[in-house]
Amino acid sequence: MKNKTADFDAKKKCAVLAMKWCKTNLGVNKKKKNKIKISIRVRPKKEGNYFFYGDFNSKENKIIVYGANEQSLDDIVSTVIHEYTHYLQSTKKYWEYFETHYYSTHPYERQAKRNEIKYTSECLKEIKKLI
Repeated sequence: MKNKTADFDAKKKCAVLAMKWCKTNLGVNKKKKNKIKISIRVRPKKEGNYFFYGDFNSKENKIIVYGANEQSLDDIVSTVIHEYTHYLQSTKKYWEYFETHYYSTHPYERQAKRNEIKYTSECLKEIKKLI
């Protein structure tokens, strides 16, 4: 049991460091009044037949990483970068795009996916120096 707790703590620390990396390297959304927060959950979020591993709650200005026990450090960093990208985007425009796009063709989702691919290994490399 202790190993699971230690593993979760390491993943939580990794997520926090990934968000700090994002702030430094991707910038901050100056239109947001409140400081961005992060929350790490043990289990994935399930809606219908789908599992979610990350979310950006614009009302609370919070990134939520779900299913930490099931994700690798790479997955967690990738999720944080993806959701941080949404934090930088216009929430109003995000929802407007859903009127004309599917998730797979949504411009903001595509940008978040590109950022995951582009930055995950670089971010993880920096994090591993700190943990």
